[in-house]
Amino acid sequence: MFAHIPSPSALRTLEAAARLGSFKAAARELSVTPTAVSHQIRNLEEHLEVPLFIRRTRAVALTESGQRLSEAVHQAFQQIAMALEDVAATETVLTVSTTPAFAALWLVPRLGRFEERHPRLRVQLVSSTTPTDLERDRVADVAVRYGTGPYPRLRAHTFADEAFGAYATPDYIERLERWDDAELIETAWQMPGFEDVSWDAWLAAAGLPRPAKPRARRFDQEHHVVQAGLASQGLVLASSLLVGDLVGRGWLAPYRPETRIAGRRYSALSLPSRASSRKVSSFLEWLEEEATRDASAGRRTISHDS
Repeated sequence: MFAHIPSPSALRTLEAAARLGSFKAAARELSVTPTAVSHQIRNLEEHLEVPLFIRRTRAVALTESGQRLSEAVHQAFQQIAMALEDVAATETVLTVSTTPAFAALWLVPRLGRFEERHPRLRVQLVSSTTPTDLERDRVADVAVRYGTGPYPRLRAHTFADEAFGAYATPDYIERLERWDDAELIETAWQMPGFEDVSWDAWLAAAGLPRPAKPRARRFDQEHHVVQAGLASQGLVLASSLLVGDLVGRGWLAPYRPETRIAGRRYSALSLPSRASSRKVSSFLEWLEEEATRDASAGRRTISHDS
């Protein structure tokens, strides 16, 4: 049945070249020379008697046959990798790509509970403001993204909604005698569509005027905004999801908790070929449980403070 299947080395070379769109990039990943990659692909085409790539000056493109074969090869290798992980007696690494703010403020403080439940799984974080290309890079098992998508060719698991509110340290709120004395701190959003997440929108929702002599500061990163709030530098406009742990510890407190701005949704994305693996499904289940726990705690906080 398998007598005429090409060598695993040739198929692995095909998968890397197809995914990366370059023989040179595939050679770097496989630690061989570009000439070796080209030779492997040429031998594979001769074996199959069909062209798999269209050669261009700086890149290569798949033919229809190449696309069909490369997708099947990738899925096969992925299933083998997942099976090996499931039966191996050693620890398994789960790589999660997310933003620095979500990693620092939400994920890291909770990871201990996940690792206690799954002691053989070790979570490796890749944090960047630039979204990971799951299809091309194949580095991450799961990517946590913020927004509505769309996410073509990826499996999206929405696990949390959020709202934005005003927060500060309890002592700052206690010292704030007049609204005009408030220093307002917010994020200078780099993502399109976030123009409505601003102090102007929060003030409109609260029915408050801007301070007569507004003192405002902006940071490019959400976690820098939160750090300024923790340093008692002012009122911060922050995600209820991301500051939930800090509020629970009493380090931050909501100011006018009844006033919220609608935020977006958080989704955990994975390739369909990886979504059913034990480590990914376990992580997604845990994410949803933690988000549900946060939502319940948030409702109790608003009810208590209102």
